[in-house]
Amino acid sequence: MKILKYIKTNVLVYFLIGMFLNSGLMLIKPLILERLLNIREEQLTTDTIFSFVLYGFCLHLIFYSTMLLANFVSNNLQRHLQLRLKNKLMKKLFLKESITHDEKVSILTQDMELLYDRFLLPIDIIIGKAFILCTTIAFILWQNFWVGLLFVTFSFLRPLPQVLMNNRLINSGADFSRKQKDFHRSVGDLFRGADTFYFYGASEEKLSSLKKVNANYEDARWKNEWTSNITYFFNGPLVFFSQVLPLALGLFLQKQGVELTTASLIAMYIATMNLSGPLQTMMYSFSDIQRSSDIRNKIFSLLETPGLEYSYITADSVSEMVLEKVSKQTGERVLFQNLSLKLSMPCKVLIKGASGSGKSTLLRIIAGKISPDTGRVFIRNNKGEEFLQFQGNVAYISQHPFFSHGSIRENLTMGQNISDSKLLYYLDQVGLTKEIPAILDYHLENNGENISGGQRLRLELVRCLLRKKDIVLADEITAALDQKNAQVVRQILLNLPIILVEVAHHIDSETNYDQTIDLEEYR
Repeated sequence: MKILKYIKTNVLVYFLIGMFLNSGLMLIKPLILERLLNIREEQLTTDTIFSFVLYGFCLHLIFYSTMLLANFVSNNLQRHLQLRLKNKLMKKLFLKESITHDEKVSILTQDMELLYDRFLLPIDIIIGKAFILCTTIAFILWQNFWVGLLFVTFSFLRPLPQVLMNNRLINSGADFSRKQKDFHRSVGDLFRGADTFYFYGASEEKLSSLKKVNANYEDARWKNEWTSNITYFFNGPLVFFSQVLPLALGLFLQKQGVELTTASLIAMYIATMNLSGPLQTMMYSFSDIQRSSDIRNKIFSLLETPGLEYSYITADSVSEMVLEKVSKQTGERVLFQNLSLKLSMPCKVLIKGASGSGKSTLLRIIAGKISPDTGRVFIRNNKGEEFLQFQGNVAYISQHPFFSHGSIRENLTMGQNISDSKLLYYLDQVGLTKEIPAILDYHLENNGENISGGQRLRLELVRCLLRKKDIVLADEITAALDQKNAQVVRQILLNLPIILVEVAHHIDSETNYDQTIDLEEYR
């Protein structure tokens, strides 16, 4: 079972011990009733009554103590699993380009909650109820083997509808999961693109489309729940066979002179009624597990598929960066081919080309975020050593830098240990200390929407300056800035002793660059 590889052995052992100790919980009522019915009227004394009360108190104390222990080890197991699965998923998803940011958030929040509700928790419940079931069955058979066997046999027929409806349950669960994902994506698109739809007069069409997606989603939910309801409906007649018929057999055996006390018969009957509880719960849990097949496959395939592992290699004393016969195409369309560059430190390079010509793709190749179809990118240090992995030497600056909810201090340090004095020094270098009062404690909201575009880019530059990057990749960073801010940002970059590779669609002057590359020449 795939889930076992994510559970530490000691946590699993503690869980199983706790479940085993709690397995007698359902025997409280049968044991008390059996004790009560075995007390004859002529035996009633104060001592007998006190003994009965003490017996009942001890049973409740013992079994409820073991229930508390079982709940503790169960909660501990679920916490342990959630931490290990989510931590591994975060690492797997961190640099995975094929999954969108929204999908990553959905996987770690909604999908993991579904996995908990429909897989992890049901497994926990099934194991706990299985222990209770085994202990209760042993108690029933101990009273009278043949009558007990009849009680138990018919009780175990109750999952039959579940087995017969298995494929329908799986298919309806998978359909519901797909429709839920479609609805979530459509709602996100509607609200993110509200202005676009409104100004182009497509509001009614988009709302109408979303209503259809919502209707499909709710229809899938209805079908999923109704399939489960039909399955559980057919359990009703089986209750009769599992409880009433064995009781009648017991009465018949008593009439035939078989040694079977009424106390034992009633104890078996009560125990069998308690048997149906764990069975019913297990059926519901199995149903949840069946309906979770899509989400399970999705999560565990992500966990087990080799992904781009987090790496952050920094080379010392970088002297040059080399692009050697680099080619890339998308489908049948060639973006560039046999592109070779040797950029010695310091060097400023401008990459030109029309929209869609592959400028940003080239930067992503240099950054190591995607691989070229042919060729390679590497750096050399002063000793002539080559490094194919050099993410720690690179800063990637786009025109839309990311900022989390928090202070400017938190956004610049990103959890790393950097002094306030160092932060203020570089903030002053880019002219921000005069523009934003109490700048380190200033709180950024909604990806920095409460500051200007020029201020956001300069904050991103400070991130770069603080970490003394050797290679800076600038992707259309001045496209959304006014002329003044564009000149300030570009001048800061041009004055740095670095290898600068800047992508731009339009630029006022190319004289400040050591080299200009037009991608149109490499098709």
